[in-house]
Amino acid sequence: MRVAVIGGGAAAVSLLDSMLRRFEGEDSRCDITVYEGSANLATGRAYRPDLDCALVNREAGYMSVRCADRGHFLRWLHREPRYRDTSYASLPVDSYVPRRIYGEYLTAHLEACRADAERRGWTVEVVPEFAVEAKATADDVMVRSARGVSHFDRVVLCLGTGEPADPYRLTGAPDFHPDPYPLRSVLPAIPADAHVLVLGSSLSGVDVALGLLRSGHRGLITMTSRHGLLPGVRATQRPYELRHLTPEAVRRRVARDGALRVRDTWRLLRDELTAAGVDLRALAADRPAAERLREDLSRLDHNACQAAVAAMMHQVREPVWRAMPDADRRLFLSRFHAFGKPLYNPMPPPTARALLDAMDSGQLTVRSRTAAVTARAGGGFTLEDGDGRLTGVDTVVDATRSGLARIGSRAQPFVDSLTGSGLAVRNPLGGMRIDVASNALRATVPEDVPRFFALGDIASGDLFYAGSMYMLNARAEVITRALARTANDRR
Repeated sequence: MRVAVIGGGAAAVSLLDSMLRRFEGEDSRCDITVYEGSANLATGRAYRPDLDCALVNREAGYMSVRCADRGHFLRWLHREPRYRDTSYASLPVDSYVPRRIYGEYLTAHLEACRADAERRGWTVEVVPEFAVEAKATADDVMVRSARGVSHFDRVVLCLGTGEPADPYRLTGAPDFHPDPYPLRSVLPAIPADAHVLVLGSSLSGVDVALGLLRSGHRGLITMTSRHGLLPGVRATQRPYELRHLTPEAVRRRVARDGALRVRDTWRLLRDELTAAGVDLRALAADRPAAERLREDLSRLDHNACQAAVAAMMHQVREPVWRAMPDADRRLFLSRFHAFGKPLYNPMPPPTARALLDAMDSGQLTVRSRTAAVTARAGGGFTLEDGDGRLTGVDTVVDATRSGLARIGSRAQPFVDSLTGSGLAVRNPLGGMRIDVASNALRATVPEDVPRFFALGDIASGDLFYAGSMYMLNARAEVITRALARTANDRR
């Protein structure tokens, strides 16, 4: 089977690992071509070399390219020669590592996979170009890059995450940084005494603020977003048994009503959190970011809300999202998603402590209700909030994210070729429409045997949350099973 993998980041590494483990027998030979035109082979945007303060937001013992082997990364780290004489050689499972170290693991594992593939008689070729077009015939799929045209049986899109959205149309303005990464390249260009405005208060915005602090920035730092909510602080994960928002409860609602509406989901969620002992009024209250951080840091041993949300994300995220009509999905995203994301995508405790120290000193401020950010004619920018209050800043760093999935500019021509020829359909919630049973792209005219698949953020519109390493692992397994079935059909 000839397989093209479009994009060579973490998703591609996870997919290759799954294929090597799941394809068996002498007739299972695969010829795999990975198209990656950036310098971020294996690491993608998230795990490329960067400042050490940019941490993986999950404990090292949970990070892996394999769902069923969560300690795979930590075993590699403990054995890695370059860290033999460092604390990483005996790092505990509940510790956090710089993302660039996780990128080194992905790079090493890609090379291990290529060596394994060679031993099995497979080929794994990396084309250092961006794929720009795909066309399908009855016999195969043509993929074109600057190097030329190649033909394949299956294509898997592993496009990673796109750039920030530039919601205030500031591109081209002096001292505007449209992408925060890599921090080690962007942040040194910012004067140490500048008042920096960070657009976005999610994990990317946290990276920028912490990177500035760790780099010795002396000026003020203002993080701003519509809601002003920072990610929560990751607590020790404790087992939690769902009692109200359960898979069975979702099935009953769908059997009775034919779908799951937002109002029904909210009632089940409310009952679940109340049963867990969560104070819903305090959770929804408009409170200072420092107060929320301080509270989360006091609950690192057990955070009932986080435990309940983690259980929901693992057990009912997909059933709930599948059961919602698109109108209800849009309603959820517009009204509730910003308040839920800090709960299921928290930051490491060391990061939270550093931010809290900066807030207590007055250097860091978190603002909400952003109305507009405009470039001033004489230089600098003006931030306007919902009350009409104006604040002048010197530099702006865009760390925003729009919707569930944003396709990067370099991947856009390839995606346009798919949608333009009916081989794929855009999801109005972000990314592309997929068949959730196989991760196959939905086409205008469905194929009897699917040939195009999507892995990662690009599938978030139909899966809700598809870009974490765990989800990449889980869905790589789904795609691999689908590829194996079609390979067997061809024989």
